[in-house]
Order: sequence, then C-alpha cells, then structure tokens
Amino acid sequence: MDIRKKIINFIIRSKEKILISLIPIIFFVVGVMTLSDYGVNWDEPFHFMRGQAYLHYYLSRGERDYKSLPSYPKINASCENISIEQCLFSPGGPSDREKYSGNNLIYEETIKKLYPDSSKIWRSYYQHDTYTFDEIIKIENGHPAVGDILAASFNYIFYQRLHILGDIESYHFFEIFFSTLLVLTIAIVVYLELGVFASIVASASLALYPLFLAESHFNIKDPPETAFFGITILLFYLGITKNKWKYLICSGIFAALALGTKFNAFFIAPVVGVWFIYYLLTAKWTKRKNKYLIISLLVYPVIVAGLFYTLWPYLWSDPINNFMNIFSFYTQIGIGTPAEMSKYIYSGWNTYPIVWITYTTPIPILILAIIGFFVSIYQSLFRKNNFAFLVILWFTIPILRASYPNASIYGGVRQLMEFLPAMAILAGIGTYYLLQVKKYYKLITFVIFLSILFVTYEMVKIHPNQNVYFNQLIGGLSGARDKKIPYWGNSYGNAYQQGLDWINKNAEGDARIGLPISTMGNLPWIKFRSDLEFSNSTWSGPKRGGEYEIELVFDWAPTAWYSFAYYDVYLNPVFEAKVDDVAILKVWKNDAKYTREGYDKELIYIPKSVKKEKTSLLVDMGKEISLSRITINHSKYGCVVQKGGYVSLSTNGKDWIREVEAIDYPQVPPAAVGITDTNFVYLFAAKKTRYLILETAMDNSCLLKKYNLEVRGLSI
Repeated sequence: MDIRKKIINFIIRSKEKILISLIPIIFFVVGVMTLSDYGVNWDEPFHFMRGQAYLHYYLSRGERDYKSLPSYPKINASCENISIEQCLFSPGGPSDREKYSGNNLIYEETIKKLYPDSSKIWRSYYQHDTYTFDEIIKIENGHPAVGDILAASFNYIFYQRLHILGDIESYHFFEIFFSTLLVLTIAIVVYLELGVFASIVASASLALYPLFLAESHFNIKDPPETAFFGITILLFYLGITKNKWKYLICSGIFAALALGTKFNAFFIAPVVGVWFIYYLLTAKWTKRKNKYLIISLLVYPVIVAGLFYTLWPYLWSDPINNFMNIFSFYTQIGIGTPAEMSKYIYSGWNTYPIVWITYTTPIPILILAIIGFFVSIYQSLFRKNNFAFLVILWFTIPILRASYPNASIYGGVRQLMEFLPAMAILAGIGTYYLLQVKKYYKLITFVIFLSILFVTYEMVKIHPNQNVYFNQLIGGLSGARDKKIPYWGNSYGNAYQQGLDWINKNAEGDARIGLPISTMGNLPWIKFRSDLEFSNSTWSGPKRGGEYEIELVFDWAPTAWYSFAYYDVYLNPVFEAKVDDVAILKVWKNDAKYTREGYDKELIYIPKSVKKEKTSLLVDMGKEISLSRITINHSKYGCVVQKGGYVSLSTNGKDWIREVEAIDYPQVPPAAVGITDTNFVYLFAAKKTRYLILETAMDNSCLLKKYNLEVRGLSI
C-alpha cells in the first residue's frame, strides 16, 4: 500500500513539475525563435565591444588586442575612402546627438573598421581592432562589465565556435537564457509555496509582461540585472527557510553577477536584510541547526566583493578610486528629476513610476497583482507569512527608490525592472487566494486561464513591439500619445530592425541609406544587404537625392530638428511600423514620387522690411508664408565667427516661438545646402510665420558683416 501511494505521489509530482515547466520552456523556445525579429538596443554596441575585449584578455591569458585573430577585410562602403567626420556626420551635431541616442560618438568613430557578418572567418563584428583591452580601460565610466563579458561568452560559444546562432543573435541569447532562468526560478519557488496554478500564473505574468518579454531579446543590462537580482533574492530565501547553505552560496554568486551588471543590485541588501530581521522575529531559527548557514552568511559579502573585483578589470589598477568613479556616475544619473516629470510630482515624490506601471501592465496581470499585494500585506501583518513579506519588500523598494524626491527616472520603468518578478509573484499570490473561494473555484480558474490567453493574444498582436505597449486604461499607445505620457513609443532602438528588414526586402540595388537623427551605431552594418550604402552623409534634403532615411518616432526632442522634420513634413513615408495605429518608426525615400503635393517647389520672398539691431535681424515678410530657409551671404573678415545664437518665429509679432536648433552649428551636412564660411543657411520645415528674429547674441558677428539676406518659402 505504501509503495502504491509513493508511486501515485511520484506520478502526481511529475505531472506538476511538467506543468510548471511549460511556461519557462515556451518562453525560452519562442524567445530563441524570435531573436532576429528584434533590433539592437542603443546602449549595446559599446557593451558588446567591451565584453569582447575583456573576454579575449581572459581567454588568451593576457592578450590586450586581437592580433592573434585572423584579420578581416574592411567593409566595402562609402566610408572606406572618406574621412571619419564625413562618414559619421549626423545632422544636428554629435554633441547633441550623443545625449539623445544613448551612444557615445567615440564608440562609432572608427565604424569603417568593423567587419561583415558574412565573412567565413568566425570573428564577431564587435571584436573591434580599435576598442581593445587598453582602450576600453581608458574610457570606462559607466555600468560594470559582467553582463558584457557573459554576453561575449555566449557569442564566443554559440557563434564563433558552434556556429549555431548569428553574431548579434548570440549576444541576445545570453539575455534570453538568464531571463528564462528567472522565469523558471519563479515557477519553482511559487510552486513550492503556493502550488501549481499559482506557479503557472506567476511565471506567465513575468513571461508575458510586455517590457520584459520584448527587452529580454535585446537589452543587455536591465533583463539580466533583473534576473540576477531576482534569483539572488529567491535563493537567499530558500537557503534560509529550507536550511540549505549551498543555496546561500549560489545566492552570493548571483548577487555578484547582479552587482557586476548594474549598481541597482545594492537594493538587494534592504530587501533581504529587512526580510531576514522579520524572519528572525517570526520564525524559529537555532544556531546549532544553522551553523553552516551562519558561516555562509559570513562569507556571503566576501563572495560578492571577490567576484565583482575579479570580473571587472577596470578595478584592478586602483580599486577604491575607480569604484568611486563609477559610484559618482550613478550619483550623476540617479539624481535630478527630469523637467517632463513635473506634473507627476506630489510633495516631492514622483508618481510617474506608479502611473507608468498602471498603464503598461496588461489589465489581468494588474488586477491579480493588486489583489496579491493587499493579501500579502494582510498575511505579513497578521499571519507572519515571511514569503508574502519578502515579495512586498521586493516589489516596493525599487519603485520607492525611483519615486523618492529628486530621484531621476526616464524612458519608462526599464531602469527599475527589478520590481517585475515580484509583481509576477504577487499575481500568483492573488490567484492562490482567489481560488480559496471554493464556491467559484472552477469559474475563477476559467476566467484567469482565459485572461492569460488574452494577454498572450495582445503580445502576439503587437510583436515585436511589446515594449511600447499601453493597456486599455489609457487607450493603448494612441491614448498615451494623446495624453502626452513621457516617453510613449520609445522602443530604445528595437524598432529600427523593422525598418532595416523593409529596406533589405524592398530597396533597389545600390540604394543609399541614412538616419536623420541617430548615429550609425544604432543599426548594425552587417544587417544590411551587401549592396546597400549605409552612411549619414547620404542626407540630401531638398535636393531630393533619392536616399532612404530610417528613424524612430516618439516624443523625443530631436524630432524637432530639421534633419528629421524635413522628411516627416515634406515626404510621404514608404513604410511605417505601427502599434495601435501609431507609427513608432518611419522609412522615407527622398524623391519627387513621394514628395507631398505643394512641397516640391521653393519660392524667393522679398521681405517687407529688414531691421538690423546691434546683434540681431528683425524680418517682417509682410504676410504669412510657409518658411523653408533663410540664406545670409556675409563677410568673414574683421568680424567674429558665430557662437551660439538662435532664431525665433511669430505670426503676429507678439507671440514668439524659439527654434530648438542654435545657429552656430549646421543642421544638416553643409554640402547638401551650400553652407560655407561666407554663406549661412538656416532651414525650416515649412513653418508658418510672418516675422523672424535672428539673434546672434554677440557683438561683431560675421553673420551681420556686409550681409545679404535671402528668404525662401513654399508655395502652399
């Protein structure tokens, strides 16, 4: 009889283990199968190059460059025979572009030396001959490098050695792998605590969470950090509650990986620290029974610090000062609430994280998590439920960190993604306690199952743009746009892949491609068809040179730059990537066929009056026109080269709107519009105006020295 019971129990447990493994397995398989559908995050190119430089140093036992690797032929493209400045020129200027694109220009200055994916030599595109070990050390000033090294390791194994994944896809496989490990860990722990169905709901809530689902394919920092952060906490919990010292050792290793990816890992300490005190006060814990746990706790910080130091070569030469340099970096980016957050500030606290989470969480997951949150508070206060208390701490501390007065947050909540696993577990807890209502057990089970299918449908419908998802509470992405939610539609570079795919499929042979706003590192050269010319120097604007331009569309400031506005105002796009009927990326072909009616012809307008002040010109056109450009031919002798200055426009002479671009830096490649040291050109995307002020804000500017002004506008 006992044997029969054991067999039955074994079968039941086996079935349960299979059931709770389904979501992690599906997440992994689908994730790998869809790797090529997603793009490259803005931040990834440098992280890939840094990871390769450090990994090669380790594998070669100290080699500081790639001279031992086979050399590749250089890319055959327009950049081959021109200067780096010409090749990389981006309308609007690299200094401004740098802060909006998320890529430092230095990462791209030698892009012409990168190598093609099609080469038979199995060497990564990002094993860059310029960005070697010593060069990387010189420019280290940001996040730690462990995630970079691990991603490079996956590239080394699955691309360079096994040849079973593409170059870029193998880096992204690292992100999918550890994201899956987190989903699996949650499935197991919630199963142990709450049973099968709660486990399935919790793991599905994370696997289907739009931000996590999308960015586990292309974000080298936040999903891995979330995985390391979450696994650290869960292993610590299991180590203490199950009396397993080995779990604590593993927790310490994952804590080191978390700290070595982002300093967000410091917030693991208050989560597990406060929880551990709570556990000591509410549970029995004897020294004799747990002496190995005590030893493990004592060596825990040694494991974290030791691995953190070992895995980051930047620290080796001067550990304390270099660590403090990075700490200063985090202080700089973590303090100072952006201006666009002002409407979310109440008594100093920033409600933007809560607002964003509310509007970007699928409603079924949101409802279950809210139920789980309040149930967990009750269980923590009145039932001494240490698991519920751990999840509450885990969920709230990252959000409070970002909401704290004067804390910085931008781009949604990807910077505090560590709260997501806890939110998924709260959904599992909510499910578990809903099912305690025995009278409606079957109905509740059916509704929850149906809701998971609904969320799955939503994610499939907007694939691969899940990270710009907004729920029905705000009216989808179109509602978020209309209500001006900061950073609506920001795909962090992911959507570029869709434009690139369209270009590869539809562009004619030897077509020229460019980006009107971003720098070229945002699109991996190796992803383009070999016959295509990819260079930002292809920008031709009003000359209509026939180039294709690809750009993201969301509420970022550079869309006001002329280099973007020309294409968006003058041309009909040939392709748009849309979510909820909102374009998040556009592709234009700059020729007459796609020029909008009335935007194909410039006229010269004679101003009614031009009044010169000491440092400015006030122009009255006498009537409202669709302004397209002003040209000033001027002397360069006996005057000062222009620095700074601005242009303002008005339709009535009273209400003025200042143009966002200064007048001292070319808006577009100078040769495209005839800019020289004696010919100033400022461009407008068919701006309606009657009055214009050109303010040099300096004495004796060359722009006003023996000047001749010409004003042009459209006939519309």
